Amino acid sequence: MNYTLTVSSQGQVVIPIKARKALKIKPGSKITLRVDSTELLPKATITPDPISWVKQVRGLGKHIWGKGEVYIEQERKSWDDV
Repeated sequence: MNYTLTVSSQGQVVIPIKARKALKIKPGSKITLRVDSTELLPKATITPDPISWVKQVRGLGKHIWGKGEVYIEQERKSWDDV
């Protein structure tokens, strides 16, 4: 997928919606621009910065345990039953 971007007078570019969706770029996302000028024609590569693995897995177990407080209370009650 190749896109031609236009640079505004203030040095800004607009990344097309299809590219933003494919790269999962949202407002506030950080991206890296890499320019390789060692070749005959310089080329620029834009890549999103990697997302922290903690942010990616946060909340995955919610449906398993539910609210932590409820689970803890159930465990404490089971101690009293013994």
